[in-house]
Amino acid sequence: MIKKRTPEGIILVKNFVVLLLATALIAPAAYAQDVGDIIPNMVPQVLPESRTWRPPVYKNQDNALGYSSKAFATPKGMEKQVQFWVDVYSKYTSEQGILHDSDNVEKIYQIVDLKGLKTDRERQKKIDIVKKEISEKLNLNKEQRSNLRFQLGQKDRMQTAIFYSGRYIEDMEKIFRENKLPVELVRLVFVESSFNINARSKVGASGMWQIMPYTARPYRMISSSVDKRNHPMEATKFAARLLRSNYNMLESWPLAVTGYNHGPTGVAKMTKKYKSRDLSYLVDNVSSRQSFGFASRNFYACFLAALEVERNANTYFGGVLWSKQLDSQDLKLPKAIKYKDLVKWFDGDHQKAQVFNPHLTYQVIKKGMAIPTKTIVALPKDKYNIALISLAHKGRTIASDKN
Repeated sequence: MIKKRTPEGIILVKNFVVLLLATALIAPAAYAQDVGDIIPNMVPQVLPESRTWRPPVYKNQDNALGYSSKAFATPKGMEKQVQFWVDVYSKYTSEQGILHDSDNVEKIYQIVDLKGLKTDRERQKKIDIVKKEISEKLNLNKEQRSNLRFQLGQKDRMQTAIFYSGRYIEDMEKIFRENKLPVELVRLVFVESSFNINARSKVGASGMWQIMPYTARPYRMISSSVDKRNHPMEATKFAARLLRSNYNMLESWPLAVTGYNHGPTGVAKMTKKYKSRDLSYLVDNVSSRQSFGFASRNFYACFLAALEVERNANTYFGGVLWSKQLDSQDLKLPKAIKYKDLVKWFDGDHQKAQVFNPHLTYQVIKKGMAIPTKTIVALPKDKYNIALISLAHKGRTIASDKN
């Protein structure tokens, strides 16, 4: 990712019911932010067949980079900060919110009830009213008023995120194990996008791992027809590469994970300036809130909270389910095709085609640009052979036309 931003909500669909993630998150599953940072998604996450959820397994990682049993233990001094985000994920729904101090998140002024308020404007008006009431009642000074911050609850969204993680998380874990990286790091996707394949940020971050364009372009991940940042497994491979690079620079997973949001160079500069590699100390003592803002200061705590809540999901939520994995098979196109040809192998179901292939761009889907030769597309397994026959026939037709 390597970006400084606090993205807003995203759209998740289960049983074709759209959950509008209205205001204030840090990443689609966690943090609060200014309204309107995440662009509403155009494609719902359909096909919500379920299967049994299982708790994460973190065993047999002795060869993983920087791994130990305490690699992701809560740093001393960050316990209350982590608990705040655990409560955000597991206690308060998106019809509630927490009015708190931005510098000390454990300092909570009031729980705000948003039930029955349908629009962002209605919600923001209610939040502004409560802020004013608190400021006057407690006679807050100018600095205290500026630190008043609203955090939307995430309990229902976390439950939905865990459900959709079932489609991808096991394959993501396999990629991280193959790269000899701790599989706990896959849980960053809860923080970044809530496992929403359609997550898009107005600052340009895209996909489950919310990778920025300037980070991806040098590696040829983005073209006019294909954006690999939106391909769940290609993006996971790239995120693994970034996280390995962060760790090699910073030699600490708390710092490396923070670097995924703040940028590893920025974190390295802070460790030198403040002569400390203790993230808890940096969170409390870095004086520039502009350069080390709320998102970056809370990113690792939010990640640890996601680890805790997912690991104990049955305790927090009860009756947890996973989505079934997509019944797909990858095909490297021997010939360029149009999107309309691809959709035929999905029996004309555009939504399903886009869920299987979120890496195809607007230019392909809406403007008729061809999907290039050698592009990998995902097809329903029962259509794979049909597609091969169709492509072979297409190839013979092209050859015949040339003759």
